[in-house]
Amino acid sequence: MAVQVNWRQLGRLVVMICLVQAVYWLLVEKPLFRVNVSEAPPSAEQVRTQIARLSAPTLGNVADADFRDVELPWTHCCDTAMFAVRITFRLDDVPSAGLGLISHLQVDNYRLYVNDSLLFGEGRMGPGNGTFHGQKTFLTRIPAGLVKRGDNVLTYITVRDGFPYTDIFPPQIGEFEAMRSFSARRLWALNDFPRYSAGLLGLLGLLATVMVFRSDDWRFAAWLSALCGAFVANYLYGVELAPPFDGWGRMLAFFAINMFIPTALLCFIDTWTRRPLRWLMPLVLGIYLAAVGYIAWRIYATPMPDAFDVPAIVWIWMLAGLSIATLVRLLWHFARAPEDRMVESALMSVLAVATLLDALCNWFPEWELREGYLINAAPFLMLAMLTAFLARNFRLFQSQAALTTLLQAKVEQREAELAVAHAREQEFVRQQAHDVERRRIMQDIHDGLGSQLMSMMLSARLGEAEPAQVAEGLQAVIDEMRLMVDSMDSVGESLEAALATFRARMQPRVAAAGLQLDWLQAESLALPDYGPREVLQLFRILQEAVTNALKHSGADRLAVEIGPEGDGAVAIRVSDNGKGSAKSGVGRGLTNMARRAEAIGARFALSSEPGAGTQVCLHLRRDAVATA
Repeated sequence: MAVQVNWRQLGRLVVMICLVQAVYWLLVEKPLFRVNVSEAPPSAEQVRTQIARLSAPTLGNVADADFRDVELPWTHCCDTAMFAVRITFRLDDVPSAGLGLISHLQVDNYRLYVNDSLLFGEGRMGPGNGTFHGQKTFLTRIPAGLVKRGDNVLTYITVRDGFPYTDIFPPQIGEFEAMRSFSARRLWALNDFPRYSAGLLGLLGLLATVMVFRSDDWRFAAWLSALCGAFVANYLYGVELAPPFDGWGRMLAFFAINMFIPTALLCFIDTWTRRPLRWLMPLVLGIYLAAVGYIAWRIYATPMPDAFDVPAIVWIWMLAGLSIATLVRLLWHFARAPEDRMVESALMSVLAVATLLDALCNWFPEWELREGYLINAAPFLMLAMLTAFLARNFRLFQSQAALTTLLQAKVEQREAELAVAHAREQEFVRQQAHDVERRRIMQDIHDGLGSQLMSMMLSARLGEAEPAQVAEGLQAVIDEMRLMVDSMDSVGESLEAALATFRARMQPRVAAAGLQLDWLQAESLALPDYGPREVLQLFRILQEAVTNALKHSGADRLAVEIGPEGDGAVAIRVSDNGKGSAKSGVGRGLTNMARRAEAIGARFALSSEPGAGTQVCLHLRRDAVATA
């Protein structure tokens, strides 16, 4: 079967994606998160760098250490390592405001000395019990009194535990005010922005969590909440520098959190389409859990550097694969299904592209791309996407009166629709009941009236028909036809209406036959809630009972009694004071009455004693309709 592709809609999406990508990368990402290196202030000349291995992270060990000259950047692998890094820099003049220093180290933690005076030292330095303050980038002020013209010495004491690589890059040293002005935006993006972003996405995640219990599509809200939670966890990973686990656990947390972000993004977009693929979410979650399990085994059961390098490759492939799958899923949805949410789709595409860029910057370091594209993009795009979603689906700024009017209009519209549907259903049921009755009457005409008329015609042809006999036969035929015609007319929607119709029709007929009709019905009697079919059957039973009394009883008084029974049922009795010759099961009329009563779940009883008259009784249980 050929796949129908909506090329026009897909083309509009591609145009919107290109537009939103250009707006974000040129007007948001570039001015906020990129630094123009050419604008950096002049840096102090760094004339010599020496490094020594330490047995303990103390200044006393530094004095006895065996230093050797190195060139920066410098890397060491692959064990728990403590080093002293001595950098000599030269000043032609000492600025009155002092110096500004930005350190570039990939270590867990460090101590910083300037000319043997401690300038920075936060957290713990012990292997296996250290903190990760060395992961934070900030501007350190070196007071003018700590430096002098000529050569000065920066001494770093570093510790690396868990991650296999110790990386030392040249620091930036310059006049303090110039360094503060140059680095302000960059340091805000590295330190303050994650805190604000964590708070914002935490609120969005909380809102999404509430939506899980209030929304019709709980999976959409659940994955939105999970995606926000993954971003918050990643921000907290960089902010929390003293976690309750060592470097190995921190390394595992890094991979688990960073791989879950694109996993949750793909599943979120799959549910956002309103047509989630049944197999996609289980498959993606299975791949994620398998990757995390494999990385955990690598970290804790294999030696360095493979314990880090192989998980890093898995992480890069997960980022790239899931980001491409996200873009493909989005484009496939627009190619197959009608969709008008162009802006939200384009915003989500930026998240996928940012994830892909994070993978590429680690896979191709020679491209000199920086990390953190997805983390920087997330707050803006998630906020914009949620704003678009809320604007599309919720009326947040209507007054209470407007909301009440809107809801009332919707309720009235729904009530009108239900009324029309109910009337249509009632008409259908009524028509169905009459169709059944018509078929039965046609059978009665064939078997009853047809047989009786045929008998009279044969008697006339044979010359055996007496006028009185013919007149009596014709009267019987007329009575039977009148009964049929009456039952074809509408008898009402309820048993109460049917009884009123029956009384109105029978009263003149009984009077014309010379009988007195006594109608006895208890006041405020709750009758069973029968439908049109059951009402029509009851109407026919009563018709036949009265007709039989008029034709065969020889009575001068007829009574119809409707009243309660002791078992909570309702009894309808038709009785006469005639000769009482009727017998149950004899004749088609009595047989039809019993059959009809059984069909509606009623109990039919006939009592007829010679000289005491005849009584037909119907016992109607309140649950008769359900039973029938």
